[in-house]
Amino acid sequence: MFLADYHVHSCCSFDADNKARMSEMAKAELKRGITEVCFTDHCDFGVPETLQIGPNNFQLPRSQAHQFIDAMERAPDGIEVRLGLELGQPHHDVPRAKRIYAMPEYDFILGSLHNLRGEKDFYYLKYESLEQCYELYERYLDELIELASVPCFDVMAHIGYCLRYMHKQGFEASITMERFGDRVDALLRALIENGRGMELNCADLAPGGRAEPLLTTFPSVEILRRYRELGGDIVTVGSDAHNVKAAGSGVAEGFELLRENGFRYVATYRRHKAEFKRLA
Repeated sequence: MFLADYHVHSCCSFDADNKARMSEMAKAELKRGITEVCFTDHCDFGVPETLQIGPNNFQLPRSQAHQFIDAMERAPDGIEVRLGLELGQPHHDVPRAKRIYAMPEYDFILGSLHNLRGEKDFYYLKYESLEQCYELYERYLDELIELASVPCFDVMAHIGYCLRYMHKQGFEASITMERFGDRVDALLRALIENGRGMELNCADLAPGGRAEPLLTTFPSVEILRRYRELGGDIVTVGSDAHNVKAAGSGVAEGFELLRENGFRYVATYRRHKAEFKRLA
């Protein structure tokens, strides 16, 4: 059975384990039965700890280039290695984001939103009430709708990301169709109309990924089904792994979820062109 992991971090990401070299992550992925992996290290606008490309000189970061070459040389037979980025907040600087997207070295760009304009990453915020959480979700979804129209990414990452950190502080506030249906539909329609895909992020789906997994996906199954109802068919699956132990965690379960919810294909990418692999 074909399995691909299209959201993986190496130690080129500031928040990854320093032993998570691309070559070691690829070996761990293959042990889980994954035969294609795309490394998507962080490049977040406004976060200097991440890989910084530009703003005027656009070259592949040296650490990323060295590790990718090493991974291609040392990865075991049976796994294909691709190079991408997780581009955070690209709609906050659209001209720069477009120039990064045009770089010839990358096969794939995830578009992410980790922080709202004028705010810290959701990881660092203090959550004090459900009302605050829902107000943040409204702003979050509005910015995702804005991001969906910018031609600087291939697939939108982990819709609902905020829940991870709200949950840690005791708030079970999630994006539901009942409360946020209009905004969710506007977002999904914008992705579909603009030819962009949606990631099924499985970092919290199965034990082995995160220390205290929520046993859910991002987006939720409810939103995944709505995407399918609206005609969405471009989906990648990602473990969002930041260490060797988590590499590939939840991916097989994510592929099964796609099958259970009517999807027939999963997407992989070459030079920003989607290629569809049939779900067995």
